[in-house]
Amino acid sequence: MGGNVELGRSWQRWIGIFTDRPRRQGTSIGDRYVIRELLGMGSYGLTYLCMDQQSGREVALKESKPSKGKLAARLLDREADVLQHLHHPAIPKLLDTFRVQKRNYIVTEYVRGQTLEQLIFEQGQQYTELECLELATQLLAPVAHVHEQGYIHGDVRIPNVILREGRVHLIDFGLARRLGEPLLPELKRRMKTVPEPEDEPAIPDQDLQDIGHFLLFMLYSAYEPQKGVAPASWQEELQLTPELHEMLERLLGLRPEYAGGAGELLREMERLKLLL
Repeated sequence: MGGNVELGRSWQRWIGIFTDRPRRQGTSIGDRYVIRELLGMGSYGLTYLCMDQQSGREVALKESKPSKGKLAARLLDREADVLQHLHHPAIPKLLDTFRVQKRNYIVTEYVRGQTLEQLIFEQGQQYTELECLELATQLLAPVAHVHEQGYIHGDVRIPNVILREGRVHLIDFGLARRLGEPLLPELKRRMKTVPEPEDEPAIPDQDLQDIGHFLLFMLYSAYEPQKGVAPASWQEELQLTPELHEMLERLLGLRPEYAGGAGELLREMERLKLLL
């Protein structure tokens, strides 16, 4: 039985190698969008930078992976449903949705810039406490907007935050879902690192905890480990002001959470910035 399961998975992987290959530069999709380059390749979709031949502007086009079948199409449809309800300057606008040759597509504004992951790990960018707090405060604005519209983002991480001219933009709503909606069972089975129970409904605190991890990653950008010193907890390694230390512990669930949600957290961040 186990051998058959492994054989099936291997066969699916081989199918994926051929069916999910990125399309070539210059390929036209939907007789409108011409591919310029591949921006990213996720578990369920491929994202391209394209030129919209009708408007003459650059756009981001996401294509569902054929090898992931109905689940990929369902996730892309849900992402489009979420995006059409969001209207914030730090969130790309949904421009188009369509289906061609059994593949689903969504088209959004293209935000030209670099992700914070690229800035930290590829360019060695380091951030001070105040700079980290400023970026986290900026990020909280689109996250709060998502919550106000009745959704959570579900994947607030440095690869999904683009910095453009000093301002942050939140992208990739592939895991977004309505407040109270549980994670899809099919998705839960494939995301072994997801800590939440399969039936746990979406709540704003999940995004706020992600912002805590985001802030922690940013703070570690300036951390220099000492030779011969064993790795320790972030509380020991990072020399933070007491107020920021407490904020992180609250966001990460080590102290009582922010009962007032994003609004309370925003007020606390603004107060803390004045102290730094």
